[in-house]
Amino acid sequence: MKSILFSILFISVGFISFSQEATVDKKATLIQSINDGVISMTLPTSVTAEDVTTYSKYYTPYFTTAFDASTNKVSFTMVNNDAKSRRVIMRFLGANKIQTVLVEDRVFPVTEFYNTFLK
Repeated sequence: MKSILFSILFISVGFISFSQEATVDKKATLIQSINDGVISMTLPTSVTAEDVTTYSKYYTPYFTTAFDASTNKVSFTMVNNDAKSRRVIMRFLGANKIQTVLVEDRVFPVTEFYNTFLK
């Protein structure tokens, strides 16, 4: 019984420690940036400029990215600013192992972030 509980605890701690979170400072700014077609968020420090370049090259039909390595802020400039194109941002975040997005003081799983803001 102890080994089962230890296994569950070990897996839970491992999952929590490897999950990464992107952040958006203000909800109002996010909503305005979605309307403008230039969406910005701060990525975790473990995501490098090389990661952003590597993964974003697959999504150029949908958006281009600009990355500021000093602040870890990424900006997505949408080619077509529609829900289908914005959905591809979820793929980019997933490729960078980002599972949640913090908007102000609320944490959204990536899918819920899409359904709440990007759809």
